[in-house]
Amino acid sequence: MSLPPVEGSSPWDAAWTSPEPSRWTTSSRSSPRPNANDCARSPRSATRTPVSAERVVPLPEAVRRAGAALAHLGLTPDLVDMGEGREPAAWHCRLRGPDGVPAPSAEGMGKGRRAEARAGALFEALEHYLTGPALFDPAAVEPVEPARIAAGPLRADASAVLLDGRCAAPLACNRYQGPGGAVPVPLFLSAPWYVEADAARLRERAGDAHDYTGLMRYSCNSGSAVGVTATEALLHALNETIERDALSLLLVRAFLGTGERPSVVDPRTLPPELARAHAVAGQVTGAPVHLLDITSDLMVPTMLAYVAPTPDRPHRRGAGTSLSPAHAAWRALTELVQTTVGERIQRRGDAERLARYPELLACGRFDLTEHLHAARTVPFPEDGARPGRPRDQLREVAARLGARGYAPLTRTVAVLPGWITAVHVVVPGLERFMLVVEGNLVLPGPRGRAAVRHAVRAGDGC
Repeated sequence: MSLPPVEGSSPWDAAWTSPEPSRWTTSSRSSPRPNANDCARSPRSATRTPVSAERVVPLPEAVRRAGAALAHLGLTPDLVDMGEGREPAAWHCRLRGPDGVPAPSAEGMGKGRRAEARAGALFEALEHYLTGPALFDPAAVEPVEPARIAAGPLRADASAVLLDGRCAAPLACNRYQGPGGAVPVPLFLSAPWYVEADAARLRERAGDAHDYTGLMRYSCNSGSAVGVTATEALLHALNETIERDALSLLLVRAFLGTGERPSVVDPRTLPPELARAHAVAGQVTGAPVHLLDITSDLMVPTMLAYVAPTPDRPHRRGAGTSLSPAHAAWRALTELVQTTVGERIQRRGDAERLARYPELLACGRFDLTEHLHAARTVPFPEDGARPGRPRDQLREVAARLGARGYAPLTRTVAVLPGWITAVHVVVPGLERFMLVVEGNLVLPGPRGRAAVRHAVRAGDGC
């Protein structure tokens, strides 16, 4: 399936020029192909969700556009309610080709209210398809010497320590747009499928002879997103990147420093909608749910819904980031529901693979039980000024990153009819140490190591 060419285009440019009208003509009936969220699987409702929307268009219009995009790609969705009818809901989607065979990597989950969850599952499946191996174009990658990558904007990435003189073969890279122009970014950082053993033929087509054995542990699709416009996709991609960074910093401070004293939201102070979501999360997990405020120095509200591990099962979690604390909490709580019911079909990484490294094993197990005993109990934060349109939110999030010295690198992956856009974002310097909870042998980057040193100097113990 051919797509419109996007190489060399900047999603930032599209974000400021793509249409974002205040009123849309929508059908009174939703398409049977439900899709509406961004790629980042978020629950947003224009009426009942207790936050401002992070959508550019209303849900029915997004559903209609996604249906058209699927028809263009020749895909049909299989949707399953994983939450047995409860709300917040959790749905699973698998996309199939014209022959009925599942498309590569094309599955996802969604959360929130019923229509939102169905839409989110479909959009996540679409995201995984568009950013996966099915549309891989070897002509779009270029070989770049590892030393050049390690000396450029990605020098603050934790994987850069592996890109020294011993790495002779070039890395397959895509061009991203940054403040100073085009920047090569290794494909392995965003495409775990590319470094798997059965992807050898893809690498051969790209002329890529690099041995990714040591680098593949740092590979994840964090920062990938799909939206009905570039604006929407970029907002969700940046929020997800900030969310993963905040979770990473919590891990390094809690288990590699002198100990993190977390801030736990008093559930009695939750607004009614969030209180109900908190209660449902407790019912689904069968355990106490702790809602932690893990907002970092980037000052973009980030929440973590957390259930401690037991001898019989690992920890459970859901996280969310948004300029609205209420929306961040909603995303965290509904993601906890989603990941819990999704355990039936999605295999988690095994932290016990880190047994040779006790400190990293503690990170991987992510047992905050002792930390919670000394936690600060805080009231749920006020929303303050409600976030504006997605375009305004995108500007504000980018400004907060810039205030701390971080500049996103962005790439348009695909543009479908109806403006549906897939993007990937890398923010050099932000952490992806959260991969350790999947049993990956990774180390913190400079930002994470600085957080550990600060905690030690401050004597921030439990």
